[in-house]
Amino acid sequence: MSRYLSYKEECEILQKLLAEVSTDEESLNEEDEEIVDEELISDHQSNSEEELDSDSEVYVCESTDDYVGKDGKTIWHKKEPRKNVRTPAHNIISKLPGNIGETKNVSSPINSWTFLIDESMISIIVECTNTFIRSIACKFGRERDANPKKISEIKAFIGLLYFGGLHKSSHVNVKDLWATDGTGIDIFHRTMSYKRFLFLMRCVRFDDIRDSSSRREMDKLAPIRNIFEMFVANCQKVQTLGEYVTIDEKLEPFRGRCSFRQYMPNKPAKYGIKNFALVDARTFYTWNLEIYAGTQPAGPYNVENGPDKTVKRLLEPIFNSGRNLTVDNWYTSYDLAKDLLKKKITLVGTVRKNKRELPKEFLSGKKREQYSTLFGFQKNLTLVSYVPKKNKCVVLLSSMHNGGTIDASTGEAKKPEIIAFYNLTKGAVEVVDEMSATYSTARISKRWPMVIFFSMLNIATVNSHIILLSSNTPPVQYKKRSLFINDLSLELLKDHLQERSMQATLPRQLRDQLNCNRSENCDTPPQKKQKISRKRCHVCPSTKDRKSQMCCSACKKNVCGEHSSVVCCKCL
Repeated sequence: MSRYLSYKEECEILQKLLAEVSTDEESLNEEDEEIVDEELISDHQSNSEEELDSDSEVYVCESTDDYVGKDGKTIWHKKEPRKNVRTPAHNIISKLPGNIGETKNVSSPINSWTFLIDESMISIIVECTNTFIRSIACKFGRERDANPKKISEIKAFIGLLYFGGLHKSSHVNVKDLWATDGTGIDIFHRTMSYKRFLFLMRCVRFDDIRDSSSRREMDKLAPIRNIFEMFVANCQKVQTLGEYVTIDEKLEPFRGRCSFRQYMPNKPAKYGIKNFALVDARTFYTWNLEIYAGTQPAGPYNVENGPDKTVKRLLEPIFNSGRNLTVDNWYTSYDLAKDLLKKKITLVGTVRKNKRELPKEFLSGKKREQYSTLFGFQKNLTLVSYVPKKNKCVVLLSSMHNGGTIDASTGEAKKPEIIAFYNLTKGAVEVVDEMSATYSTARISKRWPMVIFFSMLNIATVNSHIILLSSNTPPVQYKKRSLFINDLSLELLKDHLQERSMQATLPRQLRDQLNCNRSENCDTPPQKKQKISRKRCHVCPSTKDRKSQMCCSACKKNVCGEHSSVVCCKCL
């Protein structure tokens, strides 16, 4: 006979049932976790192993689906990560690339150029130069030989530098540019004298010489620091970068005395001053610059010059912007790629084969077929090894790509998409270097600040040309950069030519040239010369029938040599 269970007995039975169900669920969850770990191993495992302090604790890969780096810790999976996951926020920018603010409506070369080299920068150059001129004025016998500079004159000086670059005469002797026998360039002679140009080349300064010695004790770049930083700030104010940028070094040729002069055998100039440049990979706009000054004295300018630190300093203004960076093997590292991901910057770059995170299978092209590819995957990184030639391979690292896609447009070469993207975006700095060298303003100088100033002028023309073409109504006639530089130079010379044409001390012939040809630098149309015809002398009788082209200055009637007299210009 069955009996009813008490309340206490029922509670005990329920507790036993619940305990059995919970143990069964735990065993099922453990089995599921093992299945998930076999199919897709998270990168948390590799992260924890990278943090091991003891060298003896080395991960031994027992799975055939993984590659292990030379350090024995970094794991690269052969299988691609799952596709049915949330799309990563790579290369999604919040601001459209292009001009900012007033630069959207620029319509002339001089307007776009003054956004980069503004009046405040020129005023500082004029002030510092005049301070230096006053310090050496006592060495000149005549006061006019050491006259202070004006803003219009420094603009004319820059304009002549641009004209020299336009005619590709940076290595031509300066005296040949002022030749008056028909072999020189006429605009140089009209703008200023040959001695005045050399005087300005000698005296132009970018910092106050009265306290420069104290500033040089803590900063090697003190002679150019202020102007250079103002120029870089102006470049960043007026243009928004696109989603793809690149960083590389530029070498400004220089063989004079400089404590941070570099020797780079792979560059055409070999010796010079090295700059690091951040450039838009599509428009070739130079957005950020840094001069390599070696080891600075102790102080605010003493920074680390390693590749990781240099890249982070250049990218700091665009952190958390979702852009992609393309670099070569000097900059690329496993740690840098992971650090930039935390700042929402992806990286694509070639990798040197001495990196400890690379598996040995990725380092040799021997015993591998031509155009073959190996891929290694982590959660946010992709490693690729490609064989472009027999017995040779290249290794690239990308935090932008997350799959082993082959670019179909490369045909038989079967290049991975990572390599095709790298080739497309890597050469921006080289393009800027080539464009700057085509119409270079550089002249031979023994002062390294002048070398940096010439480099700024070259970059200013490239950037201002891009600004003008990116405006709302870009002028069609300025698609050629040579026409852009020509009109920019004329505008820079305009004010100084007008002032010089009114100087009474100039030779009359030169003053007449400035007055007659002012239309070359102004908006006034040129005056056509009146054609004088041969007519009969109005004094001689008609029987003599004397014809002449000479005219009386008063009545404008033709006269012959017998009825005319020569008067000098003073008596006239």
